[in-house]
Amino acid sequence: MTPQSIKERPLPRFEQRTGLDTEQLLLLEREVEARIGSWHPDTGRRKALELFDAIVVCLIYLRHNTIQTALGEQSRISQATVSRYVEVLEPVVSTCLDQLTLDLCDQTIRSGLVVDGFLIPTRDLAAPAGLFSGKHLRPGLNAQVITDLRGRVIDGGRIVVGSVHDAKAFKESGLAEAYEIHTTGDGPSLIGDLGYLGVVPLTPYRKPEYRELTVAELLFNRQVNRRRWVVEQGIAHLRSWKVLSTGYRRPLPKADRTLQNVIKLQMYRHHSKAAFA
Repeated sequence: MTPQSIKERPLPRFEQRTGLDTEQLLLLEREVEARIGSWHPDTGRRKALELFDAIVVCLIYLRHNTIQTALGEQSRISQATVSRYVEVLEPVVSTCLDQLTLDLCDQTIRSGLVVDGFLIPTRDLAAPAGLFSGKHLRPGLNAQVITDLRGRVIDGGRIVVGSVHDAKAFKESGLAEAYEIHTTGDGPSLIGDLGYLGVVPLTPYRKPEYRELTVAELLFNRQVNRRRWVVEQGIAHLRSWKVLSTGYRRPLPKADRTLQNVIKLQMYRHHSKAAFA
């Protein structure tokens, strides 16, 4: 598919629907095709959509958390076809972006980082036990993410149930082990909020029950928070992929894969020129 043929079609901007612009989509299509070979079979029926359009469907599904039936109607295909395209193409797209993720992690791991968690809301109160988050007063999954000091998400840990406190979730997610050099004082520092007190080396002071914080402690907290707020920005960018913010519909065992794929796509949005260099 050529850029000219795409521009001639009366469709909304791809960036609004997928999070990626036309150039990024074409580059991604090229890499996906290089890995899977010919999209259409040599014999028999052709696919209902071209590879480019199938990738767009997959990304819209993640970007807007649209139910597959509605997405199928928009693309004039069945819900089952949407499901097949997502299952086939999502892991391939993720594989295409693996090297970009590794390169960006290598660039930032030697500098200061920030950690925080957020809740991926779900609709299942029954299984597994512990989904309900007392902090957010709703069921969900606790996702732990790491950003650099510019607020760019560079890594995410394993998903844990929503009732788990951030400090415990940081350990169970695998991030504490992966970024041990940042937590032992032997390398760059890791910043967190009060939820990581005693786990992350650089956190604000907690107000004691018996006295007010001193001027020096207040000044320290202000300096920490001035550096820590960027993780909120990074999480906000992740949550713009509505599959993580408007009610997670997918099977719960796929939550880890979904989070990692969204992180990679968000990296690709901002670093596409370096992705396949």
